[in-house]
Amino acid sequence: MRVLITGAAGVLAQTIVGKLEGEAGYELVLTDMVPLETGHEFVAADLSDAASVEGLCEGVDQVLHVAAIHPWKPYTPQQYVDLNIKGTHNVVAEAARAGVERLIYTSSVAAMGYDVAKDAPLPFSEARPCRPYDSLYSLSKHVGEQCCHLYHQTAGLNWLALRPGTFVPREESDPQYAVSLLGIGVHREDVAQAHVRALRSDVVNEAFIITAEAGFACGDEEELLTDAASLILRRYPAAEAIAETLPKRLCPCYNISKARELLGYEPQHTFARWLENHLA
Repeated sequence: MRVLITGAAGVLAQTIVGKLEGEAGYELVLTDMVPLETGHEFVAADLSDAASVEGLCEGVDQVLHVAAIHPWKPYTPQQYVDLNIKGTHNVVAEAARAGVERLIYTSSVAAMGYDVAKDAPLPFSEARPCRPYDSLYSLSKHVGEQCCHLYHQTAGLNWLALRPGTFVPREESDPQYAVSLLGIGVHREDVAQAHVRALRSDVVNEAFIITAEAGFACGDEEELLTDAASLILRRYPAAEAIAETLPKRLCPCYNISKARELLGYEPQHTFARWLENHLA
């Protein structure tokens, strides 16, 4: 299978490439704006420039569109528009024109927005209506998903969207990092795992939340919003050792049952495992 990976110089794409290199049957084509030393085929391209994207998907079976900018660093509104919106549109349009089997888009939980509402109780699932009104980044990720819908309707492009939480590298011994795994945090290795599982799957035209395992369920919303620390201690008694870091309010947090069921996704970096490894 010939697979195009965009944003190939980035941390996530490099982690995905490392996992696919150990799998038989994948021929990788990598693309980025910056030069990249690699043993795989590499094509330099500015995804925000439609002319630069022409022909990029020719002869490709599947596309992993990973390239994006994130709010971990300061970017201008124009950069979000150029790289996350125009760039994604150009890749999706080219994938549709080239007739690829499927495009897998690295979206974000930000595409859904973060506000709690009566029709979107915690923990959030993929059934939550998308209200990405908190930032231009959130909006850009939602628009990327809408591009996938558009070209599915108009050109028959099959797609799959992965919505990871925040996977910015952090000091993993820090209890604050551990607590993040109950909410929006996720390890980049698990995000990469989800991409590989998506590539192996035959699922099309679905979106999946990709975060760590929080262990919360419908009915926990009131405590998650008012006394999350008590709920966490009941579920994870060993967390008493880091009780001072536990939040009073844990929002957002997410349900990953759909990714488990349809993709076989199973996070390896979880709050429960952190407690075992660091407090034993």
